[in-house]
Amino acid sequence: MQSESFLDISGNDPSSDFAESLIAVCGITGPVFVYNAGFEGARIKELAERFPKIAKELMAIKERLVDLHPITKAHYYHPSQQGSWSIKAVLPAVAPDLSYEALTGVQNGGMAMEAYLEAIHADTTAERKDEIEKQLLDYCGLDTFAMVRLWQFLAGRNDLQF
Repeated sequence: MQSESFLDISGNDPSSDFAESLIAVCGITGPVFVYNAGFEGARIKELAERFPKIAKELMAIKERLVDLHPITKAHYYHPSQQGSWSIKAVLPAVAPDLSYEALTGVQNGGMAMEAYLEAIHADTTAERKDEIEKQLLDYCGLDTFAMVRLWQFLAGRNDLQF
C-alpha cells in the first residue's frame, strides 16, 4: 500500500501546500474515512474559504467524508473502552496489535500540537527537528492506519493485509 504524508516544520504557513496535497492524495472519487467528520469537515471548509481557487475541489472532499465514529458508537462496544468511544479507546479493542502507547514521544493530539510548536520554533536544533518530525509522522501514520483498521473491522474484512 502506498503511503503519503504531509508535514511542514519550516515555520512557514503550510496551509496552501497542505490543501493542494490533500486534493492530490484524496483524488476525486471514493470515501474519505474520518473519526470526527464535524471537526475534519470544518477544517476543510476553512481551507476552502481561504483558497477560493481550489474551494470546489476541497468541498468535494468534504462531501465524501465518512465518519466512523457514529457507526462505531451505534454498532460496537467493548468493556475495555470504559464508556469511551474515542479512537484511542476503540482502537485497542478492535486492533490490539496497534497502540498509541507503543509510540516514542508523541502519543496523543495534545502532545502532537506541543511537538509541532517546538519543531517550528527558531531555537530548535536541526537534530531535534528531525526527531520531532519522525515522532509526528509516526503518530499521524498510526492515526491514519487506525481508520483503515477500524473500517476493516466494521466491514468484517479482517482477511485484508496491509
